[in-house]
Amino acid sequence: MPVKRREATDRSSSDHCYSRRIRGRLLPAHMLRQSWDADVIVVGAGPAGSSAAADLARRGHRVLLLERESFPRDKVCGDVLLPSLQKPLSAIGTSLDILAGDAATIHGCGFTTATNIHATGTFRDRQGNHQPWRILPRVLFDERLARHAERCGADLRVRHSVEEVTWDQQKQVNIVTVRNRSSVNNYHAPLVIAANGAFSRFGQRSGLHQPRNSNRGYSVALRTYVQYPQQERIFEVFADADLKRGCCWLVPGPHGMANVGIGTFDSPNRPTRTNLESIFRKRIGQRVNLDGCAPMAGWLLPGPCLTRRTVTDGLLLVGDAAGFVDPFTGHGIHTAVSSGLLASTASHHALLSGMFLHHQMPLRSYEKAWRKAFGVDFVLGRLFQRLHHDQRLLDKIMLHAAHNHLWADEVMSIIGHALPRSSVMRPSLFSRIIRSQLSNRGADQQRMSGPAA
Repeated sequence: MPVKRREATDRSSSDHCYSRRIRGRLLPAHMLRQSWDADVIVVGAGPAGSSAAADLARRGHRVLLLERESFPRDKVCGDVLLPSLQKPLSAIGTSLDILAGDAATIHGCGFTTATNIHATGTFRDRQGNHQPWRILPRVLFDERLARHAERCGADLRVRHSVEEVTWDQQKQVNIVTVRNRSSVNNYHAPLVIAANGAFSRFGQRSGLHQPRNSNRGYSVALRTYVQYPQQERIFEVFADADLKRGCCWLVPGPHGMANVGIGTFDSPNRPTRTNLESIFRKRIGQRVNLDGCAPMAGWLLPGPCLTRRTVTDGLLLVGDAAGFVDPFTGHGIHTAVSSGLLASTASHHALLSGMFLHHQMPLRSYEKAWRKAFGVDFVLGRLFQRLHHDQRLLDKIMLHAAHNHLWADEVMSIIGHALPRSSVMRPSLFSRIIRSQLSNRGADQQRMSGPAA
């Protein structure tokens, strides 16, 4: 069954372009649009896939958006919608107000070190404006964004599981095998956007992804929901001496609930699940009542790699499938949506030119675009991982923040993405860290020397 026909809308009257001359020759008959079931097949209706599908449909392309499960369906996540989502969402004709008008708002972050030094700051941008988070469970957000893609013209089909993607080199088209309940069908499209999660088997088979049994490069997180009637609207982070490379969190959400969990950065010697749950109950159990909460759900977060390939002939990886998860905070919704739009732009140009091979400019442009968009944040996120591992340095930074609200706002704003990560490269910030280290060192020496005789 071919994808439903849709008239081109905003940015492209695209019907004519598929049979135009490319470099002085007509496209072969097998590359004509009429021989495809869709121009692009998007696998996975999460934030990355739905954003790509919405953008392509708005450009006038025929898009088949396949989701393995039926809505509503849950996705283990921290549920954080950053203010930076506003720009990419507006590019596809929607907004946070439309998709998350009933979300809870978070105005700042409270950080408690392993030695119980506590500092709280507000999320502010460089102009001093508040940059609050919105908190909405993925069970709601994902469906709303997918339905928006459907309204844009994408053909959304739930309970459609993609079994195989095969590239026909001669015809330059993907053959996508899809199982829907008891039937199996093949669909043809020159481009596939894989947005089917951290263990996208299509990426693995194409040599674009780390093997599933590789522990390096993946962080581990456990999450559940608890009742949280308090009105304090801050994101709380708790470090622990038994968790060298990770933390616990509490994120107040809507409807009197909170998202609570524990995560550890990628490490060859990370704790077992039993140890993680024990640390979680020790730290979070002091803050909220965990009696009667649902069992913790776990997931692996892929680590980003700037040298990772994310395209092959006729196939692009986006979101978690490409490893686009913040290596420090674990946030991935904003990079998922942005990567979906970057992949959509590359796919649009590939369709206009008839160039679907990985070494040709349209698909190559996608890899250049995401490295430019995310590269600095990914590199500095790795640096923040190492700083977080240094508990003495972390104590000094938070002790200074506890006594200086401007410093606290700046630190928490960097953690909360209200300020760009590149802010840490400013000389003024380095000088503050050095001064805090020297002042604390002097205080330590004074305590060690004791009172004068």
